[in-house]
Amino acid sequence: MIWLSIVSLAAGALLARRFKIIVLVPATLVVVVIAIGAGLSQTKSVWLTVLMIAAASVGIQAGYFAGMLIQYGLGRLWTRRSPSFSDTTSAREPVR
Repeated sequence: MIWLSIVSLAAGALLARRFKIIVLVPATLVVVVIAIGAGLSQTKSVWLTVLMIAAASVGIQAGYFAGMLIQYGLGRLWTRRSPSFSDTTSAREPVR
């Protein structure tokens, strides 16, 4: 169950880098199917399988959220530069 949680966290973070939030619906469905397969193959208990499904679903959504925060948070930090490195300055003369 731990490896499924780690993989779903990483998958969610990678999905946040490329796709919008609507991708979480099919990605969660895929993770649920994988969790059902893994849960039924490892344990015969229904409750452990349900717990595995819940952990994987929450993991992919939390990973997406964390990836989104990292992507936009680091983007904001990188765009906050000192005024001496402004993008408006150029070696070329301005066009009039």
